[in-house]
Amino acid sequence: MAQQFFEELSRCLRKEQIESYNKEDRRLEIFLHGQPVLSVSPGNEVFMLPSGSKNPEANELYHRVAIAADRVFEYVEAMENTPLLRARGLDNKFHLLADFGGAVLAGRERGSGRGYEFVTWIWDYERVGVSHGHYYEDDFAGAKRDFAVRSGLIPKASLFSNEELTEIYRATDHLLAEDPNLNDKQIRAIQEARIKIEFSVPDLDTQLEHRQDYSPQMEM
Repeated sequence: MAQQFFEELSRCLRKEQIESYNKEDRRLEIFLHGQPVLSVSPGNEVFMLPSGSKNPEANELYHRVAIAADRVFEYVEAMENTPLLRARGLDNKFHLLADFGGAVLAGRERGSGRGYEFVTWIWDYERVGVSHGHYYEDDFAGAKRDFAVRSGLIPKASLFSNEELTEIYRATDHLLAEDPNLNDKQIRAIQEARIKIEFSVPDLDTQLEHRQDYSPQMEM
């Protein structure tokens, strides 16, 4: 699984303009300004290299890489350890990741370095075919949330969309910077919530920049 994990993690990191290099499936080195500062193991352990110690940029990079590695390792491992979905009329090789309450969560590798696709379906009444697919490209977290709702595991009203989570995250930026009355307990709770959002929204940085670029401007 190491090769698949490193290839997919490298692809995801490139989208964030983070350079990496696979050292013979033994470790994935992460570069900062052309120098390796982090190392990721096949078992998803992220290590700081001596060249990155006491470097604020390397510490920030460690946080970003750890989040991406956790997210990628979860679905690559799931794909490696699940059977193919057997359903009438289904041509692509989707793996069955979850099946509950009449709903199905499945995924497939798109090949040629194009990442993964995830989808939720509803079984037909004979459980031989699936329909009403909701498709998610490179968004395992979104597919899992959709499956939880469609299967009845979680009420839809209990979940936040990626857009809602992004705006909550943005609001906490202002709160932490501007509210002098926050106590230590409140600050820890906000920071923990921010970490959860960072894990939940795969393209959070892009969403934050996009929303900022297109926010309405007040006329003077």
